[in-house]
Amino acid sequence: MEKRSKNKAILLFTVLALALAAATALNADGFIVIPRPPRPGPTAHFPLEVTRHDVRVAIDGQLATTVVDQEFYNPNDSRLEGYYLFPLPPGAAIKDFSMWIDGRETRAELLDSAKARGIYEDIVRRLRDPALLEYDGRGVFKMRVFPIEPRSRKRIKISYHEVLEKSNGAISYFYPLGTEKFSARAIPEVSIVLDIHSPSPLAGIHCPTHPVEVSRPGQGRATVRYSGRDVLPDSDFRLFFTPATGRLGFSLLAFRPAGQDGTFFFSASPSFANSSADVAAKDITFVVDTSGSMAGRAMEQARSAMAYCLGRLNRADRFNVVRFSTEAESLFQGLAPASEANRRRAKEFVAAWQAAGGTHCEEALQIALGEAGSPDEGAGRLRVVVLITDGRPTIGETDDEALLRLVRRSGSAKLRLFPVAIGSEINTHLLDGFAEQTRTFRTYIPMGEEIESGISRFYDKISSPVLSDVRLDIAGSARTSHIHPRQLPDLYKGSTLTVVGRYQGAGAMTFTLRGKVNGRSEEFAFRADLPQQSLDHDFLPPLWAARRVGYLLDQIRLHGESRELIDEVTRLARQYGIVTPYTSYLIVEDEKGRLQRGDLAAGDMTVGGVASAPALEREQREEFAAMKDKSGSGSVRASTELQKLNQAEAVADTRSGNAQRQLAQQTRVVQGQAFYFNNGSWVDARIQGRSRQRVQRIAFASAEYFSLLKKQPELAPVLAQGRNVRFVQGDQVVEIYDAAAGE
Repeated sequence: MEKRSKNKAILLFTVLALALAAATALNADGFIVIPRPPRPGPTAHFPLEVTRHDVRVAIDGQLATTVVDQEFYNPNDSRLEGYYLFPLPPGAAIKDFSMWIDGRETRAELLDSAKARGIYEDIVRRLRDPALLEYDGRGVFKMRVFPIEPRSRKRIKISYHEVLEKSNGAISYFYPLGTEKFSARAIPEVSIVLDIHSPSPLAGIHCPTHPVEVSRPGQGRATVRYSGRDVLPDSDFRLFFTPATGRLGFSLLAFRPAGQDGTFFFSASPSFANSSADVAAKDITFVVDTSGSMAGRAMEQARSAMAYCLGRLNRADRFNVVRFSTEAESLFQGLAPASEANRRRAKEFVAAWQAAGGTHCEEALQIALGEAGSPDEGAGRLRVVVLITDGRPTIGETDDEALLRLVRRSGSAKLRLFPVAIGSEINTHLLDGFAEQTRTFRTYIPMGEEIESGISRFYDKISSPVLSDVRLDIAGSARTSHIHPRQLPDLYKGSTLTVVGRYQGAGAMTFTLRGKVNGRSEEFAFRADLPQQSLDHDFLPPLWAARRVGYLLDQIRLHGESRELIDEVTRLARQYGIVTPYTSYLIVEDEKGRLQRGDLAAGDMTVGGVASAPALEREQREEFAAMKDKSGSGSVRASTELQKLNQAEAVADTRSGNAQRQLAQQTRVVQGQAFYFNNGSWVDARIQGRSRQRVQRIAFASAEYFSLLKKQPELAPVLAQGRNVRFVQGDQVVEIYDAAAGE
């Protein structure tokens, strides 16, 4: 068999969807392996190019039908022959499998996991590429493909059915899209479209790996779209959706390696079927800057944005509009019902605005914060102030702390003050302080972008509150800690509340969400299990670390730094691969100092080993310094990026700025832990704390190497990184080295 296989090319086209609760990471959707390369070079055994990748998924309840249409191009002068291998989704129940090649349906051979492992290991030995080890332990469909003509295209289309798994409230779908290891060129077109039909109303839909667009044509239907052009995907596609059992839908994900603390991700979403009766009434005041700096197109767009917001007030709302420049002017004497007549008056008021004068923010806030209707009518209502400005206060009180005290004195426990800022000539410390102490978020619209669309998107998020004064109580067998966000925001229709934390112990848990709707207390209980051990959902530790790092950096930015905060940010960012200009600067400074003192070996460096180029180091230092500025483009950028970390729900949220582009290729997160490429080897970040531990050296592709894999199959994603890998395993450090390349 080995002799025959040496005379054949192997076509590996991997497409699958599976229950995430049973999934481990994959890193390919389709690729070609050529045991006898038609040409030399590092990509010799992956010579085919993927020119188009189109995936359509229909999910009905928990039954998923996946159809994949992919086109390959053979740029070589040689005719190729190969085998199609399709690794089976672990835990998936495939009801049907069919494949068409060049318009003809073909048959595939089903091999069990033991035979499949032999195929993968044989390829790894001959090609000296460990990437296929990620499929270790899986069954496979195998089929001969011939011919693959030179300078020609070959279209392959497959479809299959599977039953998706539901666990702790969430139904999950997985698609392996990571082609970085196997494609020499970017893919011109990548598209994934999922049509979801649920017998129950849908609540939350969450994709932690890719930016997607979600449309909801009905209460039990949704369409999710991802598309990209000229991309080399380096992460697999994962999607969770939660059917609601009542007014809210809940789900719980967890990740926990053996012998370590676990990470959990709890989410709560209002059902899409909720009626207007489920939306809380609110008292909202729009406070809008009409100073001279808003002249021209900015003022035109602000007027249009206000017309949009006024047109979308809920029937039970009360509202007012305050404009401010050199002085403040209020439309109504207090809050007014959102009647058609009052909204018409407000639109006329806004249409007459002219930009002129200074910025008297204090007077405008005093009017907005002092407003109230009758005590009975206003009881229990959510108090909302939307502050739209493009400048710093210049008239009246201008001191940050004095203005923050003004908000605190107004009873900020019931107040929600949302800053919406335009451009960079604003005081980010003041505006972010408003958001921090009233449990909201900030919105920054860069100068030159569409102000109208930015304000409209913001208002759509907060227009329909479902639950305010939200609290989450967690009780059960496990102990939870380091939960983020520390103060829970209100829950709005169309939004999702997500909470990430760490846990020790395991077992049954009860998550009780409490809040208020129109002054009436509400309580929702969700029961789920936290596992003792699970390698599913390895994206969770970086999400938790991103939120904690974002929170700590915000504390440093707004309230000053301390050695303890700096050390914790540095440790977490290094261990979990949180790559931003601010974290990279701290890690580089830390590792430079320890290297000079002799406390750190050069081979154990992480970001300090790959981001110490003078230009990049200078840029990171400048970004970190700008983070502490109160205004300017660097201050706005820092505020925006740190809020993204604070609210991280996707892998992309853990990286930002130029640091992401330059360091992403040299940083990987595998099974929740960061690895960094240093001097030809992938290095586990945890090694820095294990310098005195015993090191076990194992030659790549040796008998000992494959014996280790068989004894500990969970190491497959770690070993798949390359021929030189150093990682922590239990009480020792394991070093995989390429003996053929020399010591």
